[in-house]
Amino acid sequence: MSATLTTIPLSKLQRAQANVRKTGRDADVKSLAASIEAHGLLQNLTVRPVAANGKADDRYEVIAGGRRLAALRKLAKSKRIAKDFPVPCSVLADGERPEELSLAENVQRLPLHAADQFDAFHRLHHEGLSAGEIAARFGIAERLVLQRLKLAAVSPKLVDVYRNDGMTLEQLMAFTVSGDPEAQARAWFENPYGHPSPAAIRRALTAAMVGFQDRRVRFVGVAAYEAAGGEVIRDLFSEDGDGYLADSTLLDRLVAEKLTDQAKAILAEGWSWLETLPEVDYGLLARFGRVPPTDGLSDQETSRLSELCDRYDGLVESLDEDPSKEQSATLDALEAEIEALSKKREQWSDADKAKAGAIVSVGHDGGLNVVRGLVKPEARDGESDGAKGKKSGNGTARPKDGISDALRETLSAHRTAALRAELVDRPDVAFSVLLYTLVVELFFGGDETCLKVTLGPTDLSTYEGVGESRAMQVLAERQRAWVERLPAKDGLWDWLLRLEDEDESGLLAVCVAMVLDAVRRKHDREDAPRFADADRVALALALDMSQWWQPTRDGYFDHVSKEQILAAVAEAKSSQASENIARLKKPAMAAKAEEFVKATGWLPAPLRQGLQ
Repeated sequence: MSATLTTIPLSKLQRAQANVRKTGRDADVKSLAASIEAHGLLQNLTVRPVAANGKADDRYEVIAGGRRLAALRKLAKSKRIAKDFPVPCSVLADGERPEELSLAENVQRLPLHAADQFDAFHRLHHEGLSAGEIAARFGIAERLVLQRLKLAAVSPKLVDVYRNDGMTLEQLMAFTVSGDPEAQARAWFENPYGHPSPAAIRRALTAAMVGFQDRRVRFVGVAAYEAAGGEVIRDLFSEDGDGYLADSTLLDRLVAEKLTDQAKAILAEGWSWLETLPEVDYGLLARFGRVPPTDGLSDQETSRLSELCDRYDGLVESLDEDPSKEQSATLDALEAEIEALSKKREQWSDADKAKAGAIVSVGHDGGLNVVRGLVKPEARDGESDGAKGKKSGNGTARPKDGISDALRETLSAHRTAALRAELVDRPDVAFSVLLYTLVVELFFGGDETCLKVTLGPTDLSTYEGVGESRAMQVLAERQRAWVERLPAKDGLWDWLLRLEDEDESGLLAVCVAMVLDAVRRKHDREDAPRFADADRVALALALDMSQWWQPTRDGYFDHVSKEQILAAVAEAKSSQASENIARLKKPAMAAKAEEFVKATGWLPAPLRQGLQ
């Protein structure tokens, strides 16, 4: 190859048809222009004279360097270089084949290894250039520079493994969640299961940290934690800007301080006592009595609340995986109005406040969770007399746990089935339930209880999944066993008189179980007495719903929001497990949640001790 090196005005250059690069020839011209402006044109263009009508022209066509020509023109258009900027060029001699030269230049070009690029950016940064300055000089985003600087800081041993194709770039990126090179190396070289996945690397390096999705972090806020001197490890390779808090002790202190501060306003309402907890212990709450609130809503407001709840549930059921901004705004507005009316309807008298208190904690969503009207165990003897007979209006506020009325009703049907299945083996409790119902009816003027003395059993098989549940199978088997033993109706009385005590108790238990009803329907009052009765029966039976119901995708996770799925996984498994599935689409997230939560014993609020 023979060529003459010279400079040619930019205005005299044009792209040649002989350039072999047809695809992506204008790709990333902006970055190339920034680099040329900062560092100059580091490689000559290869050109040949343009022939017009068989005669040489003063113009030249670029055989090799089309992207450089486009970048120079971009600089000239933005007036960062002159239109006649002198461009270093190699002018081909006659007889050279331009297509072959263009092909050779592109084929022989070897891209810089990514690890070498990390090191080069690190050197520039070490020499005093900021990430922003480096980004400007190469025409790339500052975030990309920060990512590459993070990768350059990974343990040199691991970078060497990456250079030699011993790990993927995704695995190397996972190590950046820790700034400790020794810990990084241990996570790779001392892993007993071979080469870990990126998710496993992150789990190993963040085990002692607290993720951004943790309820405590959401409650306090990352900014407040940093203001208190806490260290934050940000995952620069997370699309959502996730990260980790390194000091869990500081975080817990900030949580306690904020809870104490916000609890002052709750105590000022007039409650006799108040406790703060980092999270609700449902086993603890089950030991408290409750003073139900009176309803402070007018009939018009009650109707409005019911309408809002219906609209909210209908909208939630119709939403796609990713609601639009308009739909989200509508949901927020509905929820705000529901919350305002719900607060108005929950009112306690000064006398009730004098004997009851409240527990303030951090909710699953990171918000403030307040449970009012609690009576301490030692004071529960006087609770039922004062609470008896208090009724709220016919409307019912949608609880703030995000569970729709339809799902709540189905879950309560599962709980009713489990109560029935437990009751068939406890004639002593069944006798007490029946006797209680009769005494309430005959001595206390009657009131709704969880036992239908009119003997109209509720068909639980109409609720999704309940008919096929193990609880219903247990009850059905016990019913079939008695059907095989029972005589014809005309001989029933004499047969019952001859029945042994043990069999008599067993038959009574099955009959009582068949008519127990603790299903919470859409328009039931929140403080309906039969729900409190059902809770008492559950306590007597030591009901553990985790033995009778499991949270599956079809039965639960498909019916709640992505935020509720993540909260459930965080509570049942770990905050890290929740973070690992946070970017999945809802169907995949729901399937993973079922896998994570399986066999952990986790239950949604309506199935824990006492319907919430």
